[in-house]
Amino acid sequence: MTPLEELVARDYFERSGFFLRLLHAPPPVSASGASQKPGTKKFKRYPSYLLQRQTSREINEELGDRFQLFSSDLGGLSVAVFVFFSWSGTGLTVPVFQSGSRYRGWIRRVVVPGFQASMDGLTEDFSLHDQALKMILLPGLPGMEPFRQECIDLLKKAGVEAMLTFRTLLESLVYQILPESDSQHSSVSELLRLLKVYELFRSPQLDLFEDF
Repeated sequence: MTPLEELVARDYFERSGFFLRLLHAPPPVSASGASQKPGTKKFKRYPSYLLQRQTSREINEELGDRFQLFSSDLGGLSVAVFVFFSWSGTGLTVPVFQSGSRYRGWIRRVVVPGFQASMDGLTEDFSLHDQALKMILLPGLPGMEPFRQECIDLLKKAGVEAMLTFRTLLESLVYQILPESDSQHSSVSELLRLLKVYELFRSPQLDLFEDF
């Protein structure tokens, strides 16, 4: 994950009332997907975070049948561990992102084994809260069926209990930050504020994001 992507995640979660703590940051590698050492079957581990609400509440509310979460779903979340698969260091390209079948293949080849390896590593390295929701943060999901549901099924089978997309984080920040806002919170906030000051976002900015 790039420093910019981490800043976006931190800004979003802190604005939503959470502490964000890095649990595991793998060493930088080339963008080759799930890397394996010669002669081994050990998959690469990805950046993993502890997400904890800034209150004394420790129990998550039941999600019901919700799997992909949005900002409105975070009110009942107290503690979670999530693995972040970003645009960098994962083998993801724009053509893959825009193709439902190729994105599904990326989920199967990179995300599923990477999530499992990362969670196994956290179990070994940290004493994690029993109630922590096992989450994943992805660049997005396909907008068309059956690829969208097939990706969700692959993630659930791998042990993922809920997911957020990077689009959700960005979209929320775009709508929250106003031209007159105090942007001392982060450099991400300041950049979005300036883009609005110079009217580089149309209002409402609905065409900034595609159905991913």
